[in-house]
Amino acid sequence: MAQKLTFQTLKQHLDASADILRGDIDASEFRQPIMTLLFLRRLSDQFIENAEKLEKKHPKEIAWNDADYHDFFIPEKARWKKIQDASENIGEVINKVSEIIEHENPSLVGVFTNTDYNDKKRFPDDTLLEMIEHFGKYNLANSNLENEDIFGQAYEHLLERFADSAGKTAGEFFTPREVVQLLVELLEPEDGDKICDPTCGSGGMLIWSAKFVKEKGGNPKNLVLHGQERNYGNFGMCRMNIILHGIQGTRIEHENVLRHPLLLDKRGSLLKYDKVIANYPFSQNWNEKDYASKDSWNRFTFGIPSAKKRADFAFIQHMYSILNDKGKAAIISSQGTLFRGGSEYEIRKAFIEMDHIESIISLPANLFYATGIPACVIILNKNKPKKEKQNPFRICCKRV
Repeated sequence: MAQKLTFQTLKQHLDASADILRGDIDASEFRQPIMTLLFLRRLSDQFIENAEKLEKKHPKEIAWNDADYHDFFIPEKARWKKIQDASENIGEVINKVSEIIEHENPSLVGVFTNTDYNDKKRFPDDTLLEMIEHFGKYNLANSNLENEDIFGQAYEHLLERFADSAGKTAGEFFTPREVVQLLVELLEPEDGDKICDPTCGSGGMLIWSAKFVKEKGGNPKNLVLHGQERNYGNFGMCRMNIILHGIQGTRIEHENVLRHPLLLDKRGSLLKYDKVIANYPFSQNWNEKDYASKDSWNRFTFGIPSAKKRADFAFIQHMYSILNDKGKAAIISSQGTLFRGGSEYEIRKAFIEMDHIESIISLPANLFYATGIPACVIILNKNKPKKEKQNPFRICCKRV
């Protein structure tokens, strides 16, 4: 019996693929081509395995050509062999295969085509040929795996490994696993909750929320998991990450959430959630003052941040505005939001007077990749227990 592919073997395999890319592109960019080729191979292998099983029970035409019988439909011209057989213009072939797969599977739109692999300066043919040969080593269908969770673990491994190399760019999408787990445990998501991360990056907050519910005996399929992400590359990677973790029924939108929130109901109103969880980009440029004063969703009722590089309270107010009447939010914020003056003082005062701040947790310094900005967790609760009303408390964490 052939040995099953383990996470440890897959991790070493992905690390070796990074060595192939070294020199052509920056380490901060390794994640995208590695995960794209891994996912293309995975989809192709699993489709073939599923079609072969179906062919034992159904006509060949149905097994191989009926999309309704497959989680993801991969036509022959978009399977791994098409990439493997290419000898020149490899990036063009990868692009074309990616377009076909996204066309056949609307849920994958943006997952592959957010990077141009036909850019020969970044992805020369000889490098791509070596990468394809490398990824041809293992069959990634379910029957060859120790378990299906290894792909989600592999994605997290790549994020963590190259977060330092990615500098500030990584700081926008990668939150250390321990911090993600802390936020989820503070929120305690429950079976049936509607959960949103409006600055979702790689999707880790949503994924760990689903894991938490499952570990507590709930069914993650009963959750509503929504997110929005401004960076198109991160948007595609987020959706890939969620799929690789086997999580279904999510809705991830691509746009600047402060300017264009897209998680709306049929009337165009903001959707409301039981839980909101997020690590927004600290001190992001804030050039929306005139726009915010005319905000169609009335999100900035406590005040409009005036400082150009301090959108912090714009994000926090958006998250507050999408909580339902009993909703709770766990938000990673810079500690500057706790003491800065001006309009931020007035916004902070309004939050305190509303008595919807449950607690504030100071986090250790240098906890996040690419920034030494002191951070904290702000817990908002529109349904505070009676004993905690008018009594927000603060905790200082020396270690996480």
